[in-house]
Amino acid sequence: MDRKNIFILLNGAVSVALVAVLLHMVGLEEVLGQLARMDFLLLFISILSLFGMDLVMAFRIKLLLDDMKAGIRFTDILRSHFVGMLLADFTPSRTGYFATVAAMRYNYGVPSDKALLSIFGPQMFDFIFKVVAGSIAILYIIFVFIGPGQGLVLIAGAFAISAIILLMLLIMFSRRFLALFSFARGLPVISRLYDVVVRMQDSSHVVVRKTPHILALIMVSWVFRSLSWYFAAKSVGITLGTEFPEVLFYFFLQPLVTMLEFVPSPTIAGLGLSESGTTLVFSLFGIAGAQAATFALIVRFKSTLLHLLAVPEALRVPQGLNEKQK
Repeated sequence: MDRKNIFILLNGAVSVALVAVLLHMVGLEEVLGQLARMDFLLLFISILSLFGMDLVMAFRIKLLLDDMKAGIRFTDILRSHFVGMLLADFTPSRTGYFATVAAMRYNYGVPSDKALLSIFGPQMFDFIFKVVAGSIAILYIIFVFIGPGQGLVLIAGAFAISAIILLMLLIMFSRRFLALFSFARGLPVISRLYDVVVRMQDSSHVVVRKTPHILALIMVSWVFRSLSWYFAAKSVGITLGTEFPEVLFYFFLQPLVTMLEFVPSPTIAGLGLSESGTTLVFSLFGIAGAQAATFALIVRFKSTLLHLLAVPEALRVPQGLNEKQK
């Protein structure tokens, strides 16, 4: 077994341990009881809302690819997007989403640089939005509930995503930054990736031109994702007593939890860490631990359940790779 597989297994073990500790603390029997009483109609609406978010995310990819004359159908982009979303649930910091690039390249013949840019551009704006919305949520929690000097993990998440945004900006627009890694041209496999990124920069003006469209679509996808979380919470009977409309809570909870998924930690896509953080946030609003933990686990695994539809598409990628190499 190589180091990469060992690393993934260790991350998986840590995630399972964190979830086990969480379930022990809130009570496994109480969580099972919540699941038994779940409203499956509301859960179905939650999954439909999540699918709405997927449609919007796929559409913003198509927006950029059409501008670059890539020539791929929307349904094929959606299938590739599902591959990325599925693998994101099983990779550290959700980096598996970039498998969307491989699916479009090897299953549908989209040039790697164009496929990469269609993911990189929207994701960069998505991260910027999450930092803004998540930071507002962090400040609210710190000053209303836990006081200054606390919430270091939440702040670390904000800094982690900010660093990723800066890196993405440099990779997408800075020739000087890429020149620092020009030595990669002499390395067997990495040289190909380096050349793809250089070609991607040649088309980066497309992202600038489509910025207003991308931002508008991010707002729409934010609504769908927040509604998905709202109905998931309602499916387990969670009702919050807030001075603002309850649904707005989920508009800011999702970016906040995403930050936890990007905190550098030996976990699988923040599994265990983000669920514990979600349970803690709900506890500040008087929600029982078992209810909150059940919600957090449902949010995690309903996404995986929906995107399991991508398994046949994901299995086609190695076949397409082999055909390209012949």
